[in-house]
Amino acid sequence: MVQPGFLSSADVQAWLNGVHPAWTALDFESFCRLHSDPDDPAFPISMSTSNSSPMATNAMLFLSRLVDGAKLTATGNLTRAFVAEAIETLSWPAFDPEEAFWLHKVINERDFLPLHAMRVFCDRAKLIRVYKGQLRLTKAGKQIVAAQDFGRLHGELFRAAFWKTNLAYFDGHPLAPWPQGDVGLVLWCLSVSAHRWQSPHMLVRSCTVPINGILEDQYRGELGGYILEHRILRPVSWFGLLDVETLPHPEFKTIKLRRYRKAPTFDQFLSFTVCLEPHEGGIQ
Repeated sequence: MVQPGFLSSADVQAWLNGVHPAWTALDFESFCRLHSDPDDPAFPISMSTSNSSPMATNAMLFLSRLVDGAKLTATGNLTRAFVAEAIETLSWPAFDPEEAFWLHKVINERDFLPLHAMRVFCDRAKLIRVYKGQLRLTKAGKQIVAAQDFGRLHGELFRAAFWKTNLAYFDGHPLAPWPQGDVGLVLWCLSVSAHRWQSPHMLVRSCTVPINGILEDQYRGELGGYILEHRILRPVSWFGLLDVETLPHPEFKTIKLRRYRKAPTFDQFLSFTVCLEPHEGGIQ
């Protein structure tokens, strides 16, 4: 939560650099409820059961391969043969294998982020389990595969990704778990702010509540933008809710810059029940 006078402090004003955060338009009760859990009756975000996504499509392929179980290595990872086949069959938003693997001679599960993240999300959603050295489907996983229920799978994995998984695990950046602890708030802010192409370094100012480590960043928004991208924007794009535009870096050929905007499916899948302050200013 924010303290009185938070937005008027010199550090916050310098970091915002003229951007007015979207969450300041909310009334205090809505601001608080957006920090609740999806299982809370007061949770103000509804999720449609009729949407699919790249995540759901890929996860259905992944789960279908586990009907008879998949052998794991001694360290508990999927085999290189499984990973190699997954690289050929999975189609992932804004993921370029050539760019991702240029330093790798062999590809293990943890080297292939889409597959590894999908496994983690399926585990958090209790759709898979390890049994006698194999990765197998749970009863819930078998039901989803048998019914080919993409809508249910999409929703289960979305909840698992953002409320049951520590997304900082995938990026190695500091200041975990920020801003995932505010994920409901960030999603609402994206719903009202991300109508046009914007860089993560702009969206971080309009869609997050900064913490000390972010305000102390000597590059004023660069670190926060990178963290927001890796813990929120990139995973949301995996669920088809954000479009991604890739641009060349002006100095480094091996680095690509990305911009994000809301996809039409964002408002089809997520709806919010919140109240705005009746006067300009909102939460201060």
